[in-house]
Amino acid sequence: MTRPSFDLSTEPWIPVVDREGDSRTLSIIDVFRQAHDLRWIDAEAPPVAAALHRLLLAVLHAGLGGPRDRKAWGSLWEAPELPAESVRKYIESVPGAFDLFDAERPFLQCPALETVDVRPVAQLVQFRAVGSNLTLFDHTTAGDRLALTPAEAARWLVTVQCYDPGGTKTPYEKVKNSSAGLGNRFGVVMAEGSTVKETLLLNAHCYDPEYEIPWSSTHDDLPAWEAGPPNPRPEERAPYGWLDLLTWPARRVLLHPSTKSGDCTVDGVVITPGVTLKNELRQVELMAAFEKPPSKSKKDDQPWNPVRLHELRGVWRHARKLLLAEDTRQHERPKILDHVSDQIEWGTLPVDAVFTIRVFGQQLDDSGGGSVYAWLQEQLPAPAALLTNRQPWLGEVLGSCVALADNLGRALDQFANECRKAFHAEHSTDAKRRAKHNFGLTQAYWPTLPTEFATLLRALGTVVVDRSPAKPPINAWRDTVRSTAEDAVDRAVAQLRDRQARHLAEIAAAYEEFRKSVFHHCRTFDDQIGRHLL
Repeated sequence: MTRPSFDLSTEPWIPVVDREGDSRTLSIIDVFRQAHDLRWIDAEAPPVAAALHRLLLAVLHAGLGGPRDRKAWGSLWEAPELPAESVRKYIESVPGAFDLFDAERPFLQCPALETVDVRPVAQLVQFRAVGSNLTLFDHTTAGDRLALTPAEAARWLVTVQCYDPGGTKTPYEKVKNSSAGLGNRFGVVMAEGSTVKETLLLNAHCYDPEYEIPWSSTHDDLPAWEAGPPNPRPEERAPYGWLDLLTWPARRVLLHPSTKSGDCTVDGVVITPGVTLKNELRQVELMAAFEKPPSKSKKDDQPWNPVRLHELRGVWRHARKLLLAEDTRQHERPKILDHVSDQIEWGTLPVDAVFTIRVFGQQLDDSGGGSVYAWLQEQLPAPAALLTNRQPWLGEVLGSCVALADNLGRALDQFANECRKAFHAEHSTDAKRRAKHNFGLTQAYWPTLPTEFATLLRALGTVVVDRSPAKPPINAWRDTVRSTAEDAVDRAVAQLRDRQARHLAEIAAAYEEFRKSVFHHCRTFDDQIGRHLL
């Protein structure tokens, strides 16, 4: 039987949306050829989109051998199109490396796994339920046969290397346990332009292994498809460089193609533990923000935690950590944004531009069973003026603005707690456990704030450029947060008044405490802003 072939460099498999809003599927080479006419990568889930962007960045760096410095980067930015011909020649220099079913070096796979029993291909697709991996997205079982097209299998293959949830895997020999893929540890931060060309370049950090840029990238740094077939046994090591990390082989994988139906499909897969990162993530990852947890200790040995997305409270709460280059003792923005800031300061990018920061994440369940609980994707405006700003007042203002929202959020929680106490004895244990969600206060509060905070960020960018007064947009934010919290409580009080008439006194007392708390926090906020803007 002839072995099937699916060359990712020439076959369509990457879903995109062009500037006219039409959806298409393109090969790797065609993405680079048409990047200036494409709006974005339109994958089926946020982790897939993040993984595809990291893959394309690795191809771009490998194809160019750079960009080595800001001058080379500026030339790429000013050019009307990406150098697709350089990418094509590079891909031709590694024959077979991008073939999904190549006999010797199948793309991002380990051919030595052919001796391991094949499992259902649903293991590759993270929203499918297989074995004990029950999900909120899907309720199929291992007995339900799933077959993927080569294009679908390729997208999930790239994704599983970044976002596999970990847990027990089929062992190659003895090792079954695997830690979650690197993408689960942090929110993948990307600067987004108006086209795929701009987006790829905004995230293409200067790359020169001869001078160990970025960090310790050396001539040993290769993308996974150049490294040859991997050892099937799991290992732990440090990355050789940025390309190695972008294509980090967290899993050993082997796809099982089938041509029974006439068309080529993928109906099985082997997934075993792969490479575990030896380094601290902060030392090597360019697309993550980091922070130190609050501590009274004067020692500088606190661990740095990556910023992650959460289901309800938005990424805007981390705007200070994501956008500003200020107090590097407590938090660090993604080094990709340092790169964008450098291009602004060097005049390659305009100081009045407003970029979009898009953050991708995956939240795992708390049971430790290796299940996906939620996919997350959020965006935040990033005015160029904020990315380059070094004035201390700006970080303090953003910190106070987020703190105000947090404080009023806690006041909402306290109001809900007091109301629950009023009728605590009248409900079952299960109802009491769920009671904090019954008022809908949190849901009525947090999801309404991201849009208003985005307005604040844009306004502060204008303030920095025009040197206009900062208080009007800051006061508008205060008023919005206050009215949103008060409206949520007013609606809850109206509902409780109708349902819990016997507890009106307790509800009224809780309401009064809430109003006092709001007044106190808003007054404190005004005092802080006054000091910041002196």
